Amino acid sequence: MARPSSRRQLVSNELLEHAARLFTDKGFAATSLQDIADAMGISRPSLYTYVRNKEELLAALVQDVLGPTVRILEEAIARTDAAADVRLTDAVHAMAVHNCRNTTRFRLLDRSEPHLPPELAAEHRDSRRRVLALLVTLVEDAIAAGAVRPVPARTAALSILGMLNWIAWWYRAGVDDPAEDVADVMTRMTMAGIQRDDGRSPATSPWTAVTQLREDLAQLERTLAAVVPPETDRPG
Repeated sequence: MARPSSRRQLVSNELLEHAARLFTDKGFAATSLQDIADAMGISRPSLYTYVRNKEELLAALVQDVLGPTVRILEEAIARTDAAADVRLTDAVHAMAVHNCRNTTRFRLLDRSEPHLPPELAAEHRDSRRRVLALLVTLVEDAIAAGAVRPVPARTAALSILGMLNWIAWWYRAGVDDPAEDVADVMTRMTMAGIQRDDGRSPATSPWTAVTQLREDLAQLERTLAAVVPPETDRPG
């Protein structure tokens, strides 16, 4: 599907939005090009100026869902001017905003995935694997920098993606908070779940780990003493 600039770009974007809504509501097989032309308020011959067939529209929609996500993550990894946790935080926020602004397309992709043509399905699987691999890298970088707890990076990445992908099923533009505000909340929740809160860097040697463990035990003793006096906690 050709996508030049200016007016043609605007019409192409509107076309994709109408196609995504119709494919989601009626199903890909039950939606005709005439349905899309009617939704656009143009004739079917005019529609051929922008697209040749439904399959071309579906391919463009699939690429538009994960393509920007891949770019967000690649750009975050490529940044050398920010700390690892900042890069991860910014990427999660940008992905949340993107998902809020493309809920119809995400729902379409979820419902259409089992019915995608083989070549398009393979492309989509590659994009999904790429997204996961890039996000795992960002989490691993943040762990190595000591900004994130040493959690399993793949599990953390899948959890983040699961939360962000679910946006498509509950977010309502114009009803819920603006996309940026929703992204702020979800990003804070995400990072609060994995960030270190003790200000320490991860242990780089066994003896450093032992020292940190002793500090933790000392803190635990102080906490327990404040709740249960030592003499009342002894047997006999």
